[in-house]
Amino acid sequence: MNSEPPPAGSVKRIANDGAGGLILPDGSRVAVDGQGGFTLPNGDYVRRDRSGALNLPNGSRCLPDARGGFACP
Repeated sequence: MNSEPPPAGSVKRIANDGAGGLILPDGSRVAVDGQGGFTLPNGDYVRRDRSGALNLPNGSRCLPDARGGFACP
């Protein structure tokens, strides 16, 4: 398993919009539900796990960052 961090240009960010929602890397906005997850524009659901990470439908995890958003591979 590779323990090196991904190259800086390959990390995408999901940002907090300051109004209870998130801004996805493509610029679209989503509303966060009571469990901390949300539905993507294509209808897929992104679940938030107990550690606070977002679990994407493709199996990737987006980890919380210091700015209230998430860093995604």
